[in-house]
Amino acid sequence: MTDQPVSPLAGDFVARPTEVLAGYRESCPVAKVVAPNGRARWLITREEDVRAAFLDPRLSLRSEPRDPGRPHRALDMSLVNYDPPDHTRIRRLAAPAFAPGRIAGYRERVAAAAGDLLEALGEPERFELMAEFAEPFSFHVLCEVLAVPGGDRAALHAAVRVLVNQRRHDAAALESAVDHLDAFVRTEIAARLGGAGQDVFSTVVRAWEAAEGSVTEAELVDLLAMLLLAGFDSTVQMLGMCVLALLGEDGPTARLAAEPGLLARALDELLRWDTPGPFSTTRVALEEVRIGGSVIPAGGRVLLAVAAANRDPRCHPDPDRLDLERPDAARHLTFGLGPHYCLGAALARLELTEALGALLTRWPGLQLDGPADGLSWSGGHQHRRLDALPLRPGPPGAGRTRNGRTGNGRTVGVSR
Repeated sequence: MTDQPVSPLAGDFVARPTEVLAGYRESCPVAKVVAPNGRARWLITREEDVRAAFLDPRLSLRSEPRDPGRPHRALDMSLVNYDPPDHTRIRRLAAPAFAPGRIAGYRERVAAAAGDLLEALGEPERFELMAEFAEPFSFHVLCEVLAVPGGDRAALHAAVRVLVNQRRHDAAALESAVDHLDAFVRTEIAARLGGAGQDVFSTVVRAWEAAEGSVTEAELVDLLAMLLLAGFDSTVQMLGMCVLALLGEDGPTARLAAEPGLLARALDELLRWDTPGPFSTTRVALEEVRIGGSVIPAGGRVLLAVAAANRDPRCHPDPDRLDLERPDAARHLTFGLGPHYCLGAALARLELTEALGALLTRWPGLQLDGPADGLSWSGGHQHRRLDALPLRPGPPGAGRTRNGRTGNGRTVGVSR
C-alpha cells in the first residue's frame, strides 16, 4: 500500500499560508499539487496569472446540485456554483441591494452595534475578540441588514454557527442546522411576498417577484441562505485578522487611533495583507488552458491563490511590509474579480471600518494577550479560522457614542 503524499495545503498551512505559497510563486508559479483530500489541484500563484484566470470563461465554477434525487434544501447550490449567464441571472436579484450607496445607509446602525457591544464589555483586564465582539457584531449587523425578526435570531445564530464550522460537528448536527436554515428562509420568503420592506431580504424577494419566473424558488432559497452564511463568518475572521495584523510587531494601532481618516486606505492594505480565504472557489478547466507558460488540461481543477497574488512583489513592492499608506493597496484580490466579485464587499468594508474604528477609539493601547505564534487556527485551506484572539485593552480611550463620534465630536471611520 502506497502512502498518500503529504499535501502542502494541510497541517499548519492555515496558520502561515503566505509563507507556503510564496515558495511556489517564486519557484513554480503554476504547480500541480495534492489537496488535503488527496486530489490533484493546479496552483496559480502570481498576481498577473491569478488576475487573468479570474476573467477566463474557460475556468468554470459550475457544479451539479447535491443529491439531485431528493427534495431541494437550502445550500444545495450556491451563487458560486454557476457560470454566466445563469450566475448573472440570479445575482441581479441581490446586486442592487448591496450597492455601496444602499449599504452606506446602514452606517449608523453598524456603528451603534459596535459601540453597544464594546460598552457591554465594560473595562475588562482582558477579553477575547472573536467570541465576545467579532461574532456577535457580525451576526447582529446581518440581522439588521436582512431584517431578521428578533424572536428568530438566537436559533438562527446557533444554526449558522454550526454550518460555518462544520468540522467540529457531527452529521446529525449539520442536517439539523440545514433544516433550520431552509425552514427560516422559506418562511421569510412567504412572509415578505408582496411587501414593501426596504431591507436586503425584502428587496431580493421583491426583485424575484418582478423577475416573473426567470429565477426558480429553489434558486432564490439558495441565494438568501448564501447571503446569511457568506456574510457572517468571513467578516468575523477578517476582523480578527485585521486586528492581529495591527497588533503585530511595530503594529500601527496608535497612529490609526490618532488619525482615523487613514482607516479607509489602511483597510485595503489590511485586506491585502491577510485573508480567511487564501484561494478563490475551485475552478475546472473546460478545455486546455495555458497559464504562465504551463498547460492545464481539460478537467483540471484550479486554485487561484489570492493570498499569494496579494503578496506578489511584481505588483506590490516590499509586499511583506504592512504599509497603511500603500498607494496600490486597492489592487488586492481578496474580494475576487470579474463576474464573481464578492457581492457583499461594500457591507464587509462598512463592518470592518466601523468595528476597527470603534475598537481603536475606545482602546488605542490595545495589545495581544500572549504571543502571536501561540494562537490556534482551524478550518481548511479554502477557509481559515482564527479560533480565538485574546486581547488586553490597555488604557481606555475617548469612548464612542451611538452616533459614531468620539467624545470630542470627531467622526471615526472612513473619510466622508
